[in-house]
Amino acid sequence: MTPEKWMQVKTIFVDAIDLPLAERGNLLDRVCGADLEVRREVESLLSANDALGTGSSARAAIDSAASAITLEHHDTVRRVLAEALGGQYDILRMIGRGGMGAVYLAREKVLERLVAIKVLRPELAASAESRERFRREARIAANLSHPGILQLHTFGEVGGVWFFVMRYVQGESLAEQLERRQKLPWVEAHRILTEVADALACAHSHHVVHRDIKPANILIEEETGRAVLADFGISKMFGAGDSLTESGVAIGTPHYMSPEQTMGLPDVDERSDIYSLGAVGYTMVCGREPFSGDTPVELIYSRLTRDPAPIESINPDVPEALASVIMKCLARERAERWQGAASLKEALSQAGEKADDGLPEGIRDLPSFGPYSFIWAIAWAAFALLTARSPAERALLLLVALLVPVGLVLHLRMVEGQTIGFGQMLRVAARPPDWWGMYWPRSLRRRSDIWPRLPLPARLVRIALSAFFLIVPGAIVVRRWFEFGGKELADSGFFFVETAVVLGTAITIGASLAWIRRRGLSRAETLRLMFGATTPSTGWNTPALSRVLSPAAGPVRIPEAGDAADHRRAIRELLPMLPEGLTDIRTVAAELVDRAVQAIERDRTELSSIEREASPAEADRLRGRLAILGEAAAHETGERAEMRVLLQNQLELVRRMRDRYELSSSQRKRRLELLRELWVVLCASCTDSAGEDESRKVSDKVRALCAQLSESLDQSGSVGNAPFQKN
Repeated sequence: MTPEKWMQVKTIFVDAIDLPLAERGNLLDRVCGADLEVRREVESLLSANDALGTGSSARAAIDSAASAITLEHHDTVRRVLAEALGGQYDILRMIGRGGMGAVYLAREKVLERLVAIKVLRPELAASAESRERFRREARIAANLSHPGILQLHTFGEVGGVWFFVMRYVQGESLAEQLERRQKLPWVEAHRILTEVADALACAHSHHVVHRDIKPANILIEEETGRAVLADFGISKMFGAGDSLTESGVAIGTPHYMSPEQTMGLPDVDERSDIYSLGAVGYTMVCGREPFSGDTPVELIYSRLTRDPAPIESINPDVPEALASVIMKCLARERAERWQGAASLKEALSQAGEKADDGLPEGIRDLPSFGPYSFIWAIAWAAFALLTARSPAERALLLLVALLVPVGLVLHLRMVEGQTIGFGQMLRVAARPPDWWGMYWPRSLRRRSDIWPRLPLPARLVRIALSAFFLIVPGAIVVRRWFEFGGKELADSGFFFVETAVVLGTAITIGASLAWIRRRGLSRAETLRLMFGATTPSTGWNTPALSRVLSPAAGPVRIPEAGDAADHRRAIRELLPMLPEGLTDIRTVAAELVDRAVQAIERDRTELSSIEREASPAEADRLRGRLAILGEAAAHETGERAEMRVLLQNQLELVRRMRDRYELSSSQRKRRLELLRELWVVLCASCTDSAGEDESRKVSDKVRALCAQLSESLDQSGSVGNAPFQKN
């Protein structure tokens, strides 16, 4: 085997070793093609790796070799990339890899922004088919403009390196979240499904089928929590042929592929993406994929012959409406699924409303109907009483005014007794419209309404405006009523009331604007905070608005992702609320969290220092200086030899510092993850009304997380408390 082929074998082995068994076959089909020699060698290495799983020394040897191969391969690619694009971008580090290539984090020099650069693997760049697939991915991404689809900046080829530059999403993939959290609360899963369905609707409107919807291709933005759809590498235009995919070849990820994808049908359309998104939703709320199997054949057979287990049998907390939407996505027959992403998004919206209300079928159309019937009655009554009419005409107009309110009451009487009583149905009907942002009695608002979370200045502005729009027109109507009746009226009283309301509203708005300006909100955020609709939406998720809003539930505000100090604040607020079974760990947990935050801050300081003093650019500079000096000559002068030794020592020092950078970065990330998990579990222990067995499980998990956090701190040489021991 030639050195070039051996490098190809090593590269494919590195990419395949981290994949589940069910996904390796697809990778080998795609990258090995008809080269049986390369495929056999890769499969031999993988088999040896799997067979030696029980031998610790052999496993360690293979892991060490795999790590060395990985570092060697990606260091080479990174060096080539830096040489090709160094004039435009500073290449920082690799942040991901897959079958087609690797993704690097870079800083664009001119615009001073972080970007992600996806690079086609050198051995694949030699294939015209791979280059065309790579080019097609870039072309498709460039034509899709949507906040929920990863934006493409530019595409090109320099010195044989094929690449495209994308927006960098600070955060993590949904797959990483699920690996850490197992499953998500149904509310969060519903939001992610809705956002991805919206992004898919944009793609489908451009006749693009993604064909690889899975958690790893859904990125969760750290600041806003928004889901962003990525990786259109195997997407296609539906209704058109695909010369890059053989008919009868299954393309996609086995756990999330639709039945028609598993059979390699050529007419895969948008309904295949609907199935895959349903599989993602199932995984989010159930903590496992719809089907399991050790081989792709088992997975294919399962999804072709049976339906997944009902969601309610795995997670009964998921509302019936949401579970029904997800299960319809997973129908084996395409005609039985949602026929498009837009219809799926609408169904998810309705499911969210139903889940929030918990209303029976007969009264799901009632919310907000009461206000509209009230406005109807007032408008027609005013028209009847404030205009010159005969008694018969006035009576007829008043009858029209009563028509809608009476119809509402009759409808409530007809459906009374369906789970909830007449009084509760009346309150449901009196809920504010979705677009309403002013004052409304709190008891009549939806449970998910943002109003209770608004800061006092924002609520005062809305109350003042509500009073303005109620009192000023009311005063005008009363004055008109007296004038119409021929009665004398003192205008001074009305003038005083109207002036007081106008001035009070103006002063309230001015004072609130001054308060908001000190919080650093943008103009759009200010308008939303003071006047926007109080129904939940992604617009309320910006970091600035999140800081001024009260907690979404309970007395503890959700900590900001990546902020260790804010996690300490949230955990300390939760500790006094722990149930009886966990009171013994309050002090220990508080001390551990303090130590963790101090360690994370030390890590951050060290990382900043290393990034300044031993950046990858510095290592490249030293290598360049050594390359200029060349190999040591037989009659080299003392100064030149001394310079070479100095540069070599400097380069070795930079390498050691970069190793310490990776270690500190890994430690910092792990500690932040443990803090986040601890906060999530503490929230569950404070809010769940579970039985004794479930409470014991939560208690054990809290203790286990404390033990892991203590171990993480002690491993890095942290001083202070002794490790926390589980009971």
